[in-house]
Amino acid sequence: MHQKIIQGILIILALSFAVPAGAAGEFTADYDVDYAISPNGKTIVTQNVTLTNKLTNLYPKQYTISLDTTEIDNVIAYDDGGVIKPEIKQNDSKTEIVLDFSQKIVGLGKKSKFSLRFENNTIAQKNGTIWEVNIPGITPDPDIGEYSVSLQIPPNFGTNAYLVPLPSNGRRWTKDQMTSGGISASYGTEQTFEVILTYYLENLLVNNRQIQIALPPDTSYQRVLINSLEPKPVNINKDEDGNWLALYELTPRQKLEVTAHLSISIYLKSRDDYPLSNVSTDVYVAKQRYWEVDNPLIINLARLYPTPRSIYTFVKDKLKYDYARIKQVPLRKGALGALNNPDSAVCMEFTDLFIAIARAAGIPAREAIGFAYTTNSKLRPLSLASDVLHSWPEYYDREKNLWIPVDPTWANTTGGVNYFDKLDFNHIVFAYHGISSEYPYPAGFYKRKDQQSKDVTVNFAQTTTRFAQGKVNLKFDFPKSVLSGTTAKGQLLIENQTNQSVTILQAEILASPVNFYLEKKGFNLPPYAKIFLPIEIKVENLFLSGRAKLVANVNGETVQYFFEVRPIYYLGLIICFFVLVLLLGIYLLIFRPKIRLWR
Repeated sequence: MHQKIIQGILIILALSFAVPAGAAGEFTADYDVDYAISPNGKTIVTQNVTLTNKLTNLYPKQYTISLDTTEIDNVIAYDDGGVIKPEIKQNDSKTEIVLDFSQKIVGLGKKSKFSLRFENNTIAQKNGTIWEVNIPGITPDPDIGEYSVSLQIPPNFGTNAYLVPLPSNGRRWTKDQMTSGGISASYGTEQTFEVILTYYLENLLVNNRQIQIALPPDTSYQRVLINSLEPKPVNINKDEDGNWLALYELTPRQKLEVTAHLSISIYLKSRDDYPLSNVSTDVYVAKQRYWEVDNPLIINLARLYPTPRSIYTFVKDKLKYDYARIKQVPLRKGALGALNNPDSAVCMEFTDLFIAIARAAGIPAREAIGFAYTTNSKLRPLSLASDVLHSWPEYYDREKNLWIPVDPTWANTTGGVNYFDKLDFNHIVFAYHGISSEYPYPAGFYKRKDQQSKDVTVNFAQTTTRFAQGKVNLKFDFPKSVLSGTTAKGQLLIENQTNQSVTILQAEILASPVNFYLEKKGFNLPPYAKIFLPIEIKVENLFLSGRAKLVANVNGETVQYFFEVRPIYYLGLIICFFVLVLLLGIYLLIFRPKIRLWR
């Protein structure tokens, strides 16, 4: 929002002369602004403004406010002289309200008071099950004196998820807070989206080929339910970045269309049931294409901005969003490209620059690519051409063992809304880039070559998804018989045949009476995924004989497997038996007796 006194009147010899539009320094404006939100989301905005003359021979004549929306109704204005008829101009998704004052109050220190009231339909929005409130900040202006804001929220909005920033005195926001990005609030506990994704695969080879596609994965802030996935993959693996990679086998020249119907729940706070990350620092601070961490410019910026917050602030202030680029397929410039052309950036440049500086500063960082819901593409733009996706960075907090998502792009385009201390319920991760800056490709990039198609559909679910406690199937693959003094190898298959991930709190394998124990804690098994835990048992007692047992316990599910242990002399008996058979055979071949036939 931007407001400004654009014209005053100079009084000389009882004649008035207009001061040019945009003149500054003649008046100080104090604001008392109230936002009262009704249960249906309509917001009544009331501005009570006091203008104080800073010169002896001027009076305020005209006032203008510019709003980044055309969703404005019932504009009313008045001063001590009565009702003021506003002039309203709308174009390019903006509304300009112009007030011509009826009173002429002249004199140093004299005050002119007026009120402006209107209804705004964009301040509060119900998206799915979540109410969002975004009050835009104000442009810094030396003519603004006091600026005080109050906010009234109806009870039906529910539980407050976040309110940023908190009012300075517990009730009202100040000018410093409003010039730093405005107010952002959300009400609710989780958001659920119904998502349909289409992937077009083709094997151009004359041999069979395996192709992996990236499905939206579970993260610390989202949970995925696969309602249907056709055709079914051979397996779904989870890579080091946490991506879910569905594996398909294609015959020569085969074309395959894969369709996934998903329910994705988004949370503001990290999930308690999701395993904490253990990150290899070396991997996530390494140089990659678009992340030029060894460049002197990036290294110098890393020295100047050594913390995630300082990097975020630098990036959002340094770059300027280029709305013209989203009308075409944007070419990714990388971190250096962003620095060399800071006035023409989209979300990729904001993300790449953050990651490169963070990695150069020794802070693990990666890119998240996905879908971010927005009702205002000017304030919260999407800028990846393939089905209009979005990207944002994440940095790794070593103390929390947690990846923290931030969005410097939207912080820039919203005029400073805080997307560092919290994100929101609108960012859906389709894929992560950390090990590589380019792969895997997210949903929306698996296109037909011969035609354009919409391969990403995202809608709000009417209700939240309830996830059941997932179970796994267990199966041993191990020899039936083991000889003492030798080593036997096998594996335990852990298979998730359900449509949701299963968090394995603890998986353990124990053998008796032989000595073997294996434990694996805290990992997430994607839907339809299977993993193998290796088993290697060495029977050290050469004379051990009898029945042995393997027991596996995974999340309370138990399976047993029995095998026989044969003593070492058993091998000797077997060898002796075969030697005797061999000798007997040789004897019969050499000394075969002659058989006479009698008639």
